[in-house]
Amino acid sequence: MAKSKKKKNIFTRIKEYFMDVKKEASNVMWTSKKNLVKYSVATLVFMVFMCLFFIGSDMIIALLSYLKELVG
Repeated sequence: MAKSKKKKNIFTRIKEYFMDVKKEASNVMWTSKKNLVKYSVATLVFMVFMCLFFIGSDMIIALLSYLKELVG
């Protein structure tokens, strides 16, 4: 018969968990300040573009709706 795996103490499991977290955190590659600024600016420009696009679309639809009411 296969031996059943003995359950470890809760404190041992917690300790192992945090040791694994520390090990994985050391493998994280953080972006440089230059890239962070570049990506942040690109995101803001994209957000402004999308905002203007939807405002423009809304204004065109509102204008067409207004013209439709005037005509008929």
